[in-house]
Amino acid sequence: MRFLKAHEKQLTQIINEVSYRDLQIFTRFVNDVAPGPLQMTRLNSTKKVALVKYLTSLLSKKENIKNIYKKLSSTDISNYLYAKLLWEGALDTDDVLSNYKYNFLEESTYRYGISETQQDGILLFITRLTQDENYYSSDIDKLVIKDNMKALLKFVFVVPNDFDLVGVNEFEKTEFTYSNENEVFNFINVISEMLRNNLVEFGKTNEKPLAKSLNILKLSTGINEFYSEKKLDFFATDMLTRSFSYYYWATKKFQDKELDSLKDFVGEKFKDKYYFFITRILASHLKKIRYDHHYLREDAMFSLIKLVMNDLPEDSWVDVHNIIKYCNYREYRIDLEGRYKTDGYYMESDLNGEVFNLYAKEQYNIVFLEPIIKGLFFYLGALGLVELKYNTPTSPYAVTAKGKSYISTWDGLRYIKLTNLGKYIFGFSGTYEQKIIAKKTTTVKFDEYKPIVTISASDTISQAKLEQFCDKYDENRYILSYAKIFRDCKTKKVLDSKIDSFYKNIELNPPKVFKDFFDEIKKDSNLLKRDLKQVVIELDNNKKLLDLFMKNKKLQELVIKAQGYRIIVLKDDISKLTKILKDNGFFVEF
Repeated sequence: MRFLKAHEKQLTQIINEVSYRDLQIFTRFVNDVAPGPLQMTRLNSTKKVALVKYLTSLLSKKENIKNIYKKLSSTDISNYLYAKLLWEGALDTDDVLSNYKYNFLEESTYRYGISETQQDGILLFITRLTQDENYYSSDIDKLVIKDNMKALLKFVFVVPNDFDLVGVNEFEKTEFTYSNENEVFNFINVISEMLRNNLVEFGKTNEKPLAKSLNILKLSTGINEFYSEKKLDFFATDMLTRSFSYYYWATKKFQDKELDSLKDFVGEKFKDKYYFFITRILASHLKKIRYDHHYLREDAMFSLIKLVMNDLPEDSWVDVHNIIKYCNYREYRIDLEGRYKTDGYYMESDLNGEVFNLYAKEQYNIVFLEPIIKGLFFYLGALGLVELKYNTPTSPYAVTAKGKSYISTWDGLRYIKLTNLGKYIFGFSGTYEQKIIAKKTTTVKFDEYKPIVTISASDTISQAKLEQFCDKYDENRYILSYAKIFRDCKTKKVLDSKIDSFYKNIELNPPKVFKDFFDEIKKDSNLLKRDLKQVVIELDNNKKLLDLFMKNKKLQELVIKAQGYRIIVLKDDISKLTKILKDNGFFVEF
């Protein structure tokens, strides 16, 4: 039999958090199987601090723990209920009664809210929660153990057989196996170049990469995607694009080696340094999350995954269900904005044809914990840190709003395993030899007579670079374009900088026709001047008004030029002009 272990200080803290009344009940319960020096006749007069000290000493002896466990599990129903309630959570009373005949105590009359009825006998640590359906439009009847008492009882009840993370010897067959260990370095190499050349474009909020950029990266890097099915075939590319874009924006550079950049990024990401872009992807099935720096934190999410990684077998596949249970047994929890807000997250669901909102408060594991943990492993897979075995996502809960047959994209995950890269990044091994990246050779040809560039159809990076300067001429050729060069150039300084970037990033010494093209652009720039000190005013065809302008010498002195019904005056003279007009009966609204 295996029981939880705790240092004396930790055990004292757990016992101290139980109410004084419950500690008295617990002491009486254990006294006949683990008697100590405390006399039961003096229990009511014993102060809590003394009782905590007494129980800490009592539970420090394994023999006492075994005896208490034997008493708690001495009947079929007590063994079943304590094992389930301590390690898995609340049970519906009706579900228990369908397998066991037992007269649970219940309130004879309902009070407002939920009635809590403590059971008796060997089940005295179990509480029955009941709520009449007349209140809050719900009918509740379930069995629970209070949180503080649960923490104490876990130390006197055997742990489940699958309490720890263990390697899997036999697999269920899966549709897909995934590893991105080698490809992630090529991705970092390519995206670093694209980011330095401002080729990675995001939407207006700087949160989601544009499809055009994702396509270029996917074609240029040969990255492994999780699925080939449309709408599911860009998740790895999207995750990595956001990751290393935020990394570059924060650091302003990449490390000399792709391995060092990856290690630096993962270390900082796990410290919650970067924006919550990954949560947007992992929790896209949920509503009511506030994606705001003042509220949302990812540190709890990454702290949990670090605990899992630390206990993960180094060289074995692990069942993801084992990982979920590992978290539940230890009551690990993720809250991005606090527990109250998490309880309010929900997804639109269709169960057996009934459409409703499924809230995290009611189904925390199904709605929140499992999708997030599975999604995090897909993310680590994209980073090359774990291998994955998984199926097409499916779930008994269908998100009707998007026509899906699953809760999240990550539902199909079954097994994960550390890669050699993952062992190095998470500190299991001290060294890692990055495979040499095969540099792609690019052939860019410049026409000697026209500003035309010829490149290979497969050279997507060069295409992206040229797109800032050229229009497509034919299948493989691109020609310099005024419209493309002038795009987003609001000042001469910006225009000069853009032309300089052509020499720096595309060709330092192109043929003369290209240099002449750019020199002519610079020479012909700003040939038009705006005089913002002058204003054009259009007069109505009104005889009285026109006569005033023709005869009034003060008005004539203000007019710089007149043509037809239009006059030009200095902006500074507008107030003088309007005064003269008003003095002569013409109201002016400028």
